[in-house]
Amino acid sequence: MNIKRLVMVMMLGLGVTFVAQAQVNRENIKFNATLTATQSQYMTFLYQYMPLSDWADYTEEFFIQQVEATIQAKQYFSWGKSIPDEIFKHFVLPVRVNNENLDTARVVFFKELRERIKDLTMYDAIKEVNHWCHEKVNYRASDGRTSSPLATMKTSWGRCGEESTFTVAALRAVGIPARQCYTPRWAHTDDNHAWVEAWADGKWYYFGACEPDAELNSGWFDSPVKRAMMVHTTVFGKYEGAEQKNYEHKLYSKINLLSNYTSVKTLKVIVKDVSGKPIENAEVDFGLYNYAEYYPLSRIKTSAQGEAVLTTGLGDLMICVTDNSRYKVQKINAEDTLSVIILDNADTASFFREFILTPPVEKIVKAKNDSVVAANALRVAYEDSLREAYIHTFPQYRMYLRKQPNYVMDYQDSVIDKSWGNYETINRFFGTNHASKFCVKTGVDITETAKAILESIYEKDLRDVPYDVLQDHVTAFKNCRQPKKGYPQEIIDQYILNPRIQLEKLTSWRSYLQSYFLNQGEKFVREPQKIADWITQYIKLNNSDNYYGQQISPMGVLKIMECDNVSRDILFVAICRSFGIAARYEWATGKAQYMLPNKDWTYAIYEKSDSKANPQEQMTKLIVTSSPNNDTKPEYYSHFTLSKLINGRFQTLDYEYEPHFDHFPDTLSLSNGYYRLLTGRRADDGSVFVREEYFNLRGSDTSVCVTLPKVQYEPKVLANIDMEQTKMNINSQFQTLKSLCGDKGLLLAFVNPANEPTKHLIADFALLKQEFEGLNVGIVAAVCDDKTPQQTTETMTNSLPKQTIFTQDEQQTSLNAITKAIKYDFGNNFPLLVFVTPQGDVVFVSEGYRIASPDSVLKIISGLQ
Repeated sequence: MNIKRLVMVMMLGLGVTFVAQAQVNRENIKFNATLTATQSQYMTFLYQYMPLSDWADYTEEFFIQQVEATIQAKQYFSWGKSIPDEIFKHFVLPVRVNNENLDTARVVFFKELRERIKDLTMYDAIKEVNHWCHEKVNYRASDGRTSSPLATMKTSWGRCGEESTFTVAALRAVGIPARQCYTPRWAHTDDNHAWVEAWADGKWYYFGACEPDAELNSGWFDSPVKRAMMVHTTVFGKYEGAEQKNYEHKLYSKINLLSNYTSVKTLKVIVKDVSGKPIENAEVDFGLYNYAEYYPLSRIKTSAQGEAVLTTGLGDLMICVTDNSRYKVQKINAEDTLSVIILDNADTASFFREFILTPPVEKIVKAKNDSVVAANALRVAYEDSLREAYIHTFPQYRMYLRKQPNYVMDYQDSVIDKSWGNYETINRFFGTNHASKFCVKTGVDITETAKAILESIYEKDLRDVPYDVLQDHVTAFKNCRQPKKGYPQEIIDQYILNPRIQLEKLTSWRSYLQSYFLNQGEKFVREPQKIADWITQYIKLNNSDNYYGQQISPMGVLKIMECDNVSRDILFVAICRSFGIAARYEWATGKAQYMLPNKDWTYAIYEKSDSKANPQEQMTKLIVTSSPNNDTKPEYYSHFTLSKLINGRFQTLDYEYEPHFDHFPDTLSLSNGYYRLLTGRRADDGSVFVREEYFNLRGSDTSVCVTLPKVQYEPKVLANIDMEQTKMNINSQFQTLKSLCGDKGLLLAFVNPANEPTKHLIADFALLKQEFEGLNVGIVAAVCDDKTPQQTTETMTNSLPKQTIFTQDEQQTSLNAITKAIKYDFGNNFPLLVFVTPQGDVVFVSEGYRIASPDSVLKIISGLQ
C-alpha cells in the first residue's frame, strides 16, 4: 500500500504519528453499529455513492439517524409502499440535496409535518408541504454558500437555491420523492434559478419552492423557463431512469429535464483534426453567455466518432472544444442542429471579434384567475403573517430602546441585527468575551479579538455559525505561541484570525490543527511551503468524487486523507493561520497563498509541476482601462470578465470577492500566458452584443481597454395614451397621468406584494434604487390586493425609489383604466409594469416577473435621452 494511504502515517520523519480515521473504501463498506437488514441496505447505498465531503465531515451515527427517520416516514405514510425502489433510493433516501451543510432537518421536519399531511393524497401532501415551507421561509438574495435547511428556517429566508434545498429536504422527510431543478443560467438575462420537482403516483410535478400556487405545475417562472437552454438536476447514485443523461459518473448522474418545460432541439457537434479524422475524448463545453462569461451548460466528451450530443433550447451557444492542448471557440446559431469543428493548433494570436448572441424568443404564459387562485392568495398572505410574527421576535423588532428618538445603535446591536434567528448565539459570544478581557501571557485583547472575528466573517455566517466555533477561534488564537509580530493589524484580522477562508462551513479547525501539528508549528512558521510539502506527501488529490462541490473541512480532510483542489487549499490556509502565518485563498486564480512579515504574497506549490507554471514567477502587469466612449462604468461579471487559457480552456479570473475595478485604470499582476477580455451588453430582448479580445502577457507591461459594445435602445411604441385625459385613483383622489409624470416619463407598477413574482421584482428594484432616484421619472406603485400584510408593504416602501407614490387600487380601478387605455389584454400575472414617455407613448410593458425588468426600463430611459 502507498505510504500516503496507510492508516498510520509518519510525518516527515519527525516521529509524530497521526491517524486517518475513516479512509474512503467504497468496495468494502463496514459499519461499527449493529444494523437491521433494511438499515444496512440503505446505509450501504449512501456510503457507496456519497461525495467525499459526507465521508469526511459527518459520522456514521449521523447517517444512521437519517436512515431511521427515512424508514419511519416510509412506514408511517400511506404512499410509502407505492414508491418504486429506484425512485425511493435516488430521490427520498439521500440526505444531501446540493452543496448545503447537512443537519438533522429530516428528523425535525417529519415531526412537524406528519399530523398535518397524514390523511392527504400524495398530490395534496406536496402542496401542503410547500405551504408549510412558505410559512417558514421566504426569498431573499444571499451569497453562494448554501445554508443548511434548519439554518434557513431559523433565518426565515434564503435565495432560490436555499429555498429549493429546504423544500426538497422537507418533502423527503415525509417520504415524498423530490429533486432540486436548476436552470444553471438563463439565456435572456444574467441570472439563474432553482425550483423543485416532486413525484406523486407515477408522475413528476414542478413548482416554486416556498412559493405555493393553487395547483402544481405552476410557478412565476412559467414564462422565463420557455426561454431556457438547460434545466437539469444531479441524481445521487447510479441511476437507471428514463431521463436523458448529460453526464454519468460512477457516483452520480446529471439528467436533462429541459424538454419538460419548453421546445428543444438535438444539437450534434462533431470534432475532427485537420486531416478530417474524428477526435475521441475531446471535451465539448456547450457555453451560454451569462455574467460576461461562457458558462458551460454541459461538458461532454466526444465518442469514437468524434460526436457530442446535447438536447438544448432554441438559442445561440458558444461551443468551446479542447483536447487539453488544442482548443477552438465557435458560435452555434439557434437554428443549427449540426456543427463540425476542426481542432487545429492552438491559436495564441492577438485579435478581437464582435458578434450578437440571441436567446430563445419570449413566450407569455397566461395566469389562471378563478376562485381557487383567489383562495390560495388569501392563504399565502396569512402564511406571510405567520412568518412575520416569528421575525418580530428577533431583537431588532422587540427592543424597546430602539423606539426612543435619541437611540443610537451600537456595534453589538448592529451585529445582532444581522444575525437574525441566530441572535442568541451572537449575544452569548459577546457575553463570554465582554469588555476589559486581556490575556497577559500572549498579549491578546480578547474583546477586540472577538469583535475582529465578527467583522471578518461574512454576513451569512452571523446567521448560522455555532457558538462553539466562534469561541474556539478566540481561544486558540489567544493560545497561539507563534509570533504574529511584523504584520499590520488588518492583515492579522483578515488573514490570520479570520475563520472564513472560502465558502466552506465554519468549523473549529484552529485548536484541532494546533494539536494535530503540535511539533510542527515552528518549522511551518519559518517555511510555510513545508505545509504544502506535507499535504502533497500525505493527502490524496481527488477532484472527481466530491461532486456536489461542498468544501471539506480541514478536520475532514485529515480524517479521510483525501480531498479536492479547493479543500486542499482551505486546509493549507487553515494550517497557516493556526500558527500565526498570514494566508488566504486567492479568488482570482483559485489558489492558496501565504505571506511572511514584510514579504509579498507567495503561492503554495503542491506538485513539482506547479513550479514550472507557478503564478508567482514570471508575472506581468496588466493595466485595465475603460474606454472614454463607454456610457456607463463597466462592472466585472456584469459587463466584462478576464480569463486565461489553461490546458485548452479559458478559465475566468474570479474577482467577485476581490477589491478590483472600483476605479479605472486598474492594475493587475498576472502570470504570463494567453488571455481573453470578454465584454457584453444586453438588449431589451435578451440578446447580447459581444466583443472578444485575445492577447498575450509575456513580461512587458500590457494594457487592455474595456470597450462596451454599443446597443441601440430604440423602444417600439406599443400604444399611445392621452396623458391629460387618463386618470388614476391615487389614494381616493383622481389624478391625470400628466400630473404624475416626470421629465423622463412615468413608470406604473401594478403589484400584489403578497405574491412571489412581485417580491422578486421589489428585490430587483432595491438593487437599482439609487439609479432611479437620480432620474426625474415618476413612479406609481398601485397595490392591487387589500389583504397584503403591513410588514410586506413596509418592505416594498423601503425597497422602491423615494419618489414612488404608493396607492391602494381598490377593485383594480386604475389597473382596468390603464389596460383599457393601452388596449392590453392583462392575464392576471402580477406584477404589471408599464412605462410611458411624457408624450404618452407606451414603450415598455411587462407582465409577471421578467428578470431584470427594472434594468430594462433604465436602458429605455437612457435610450430616450
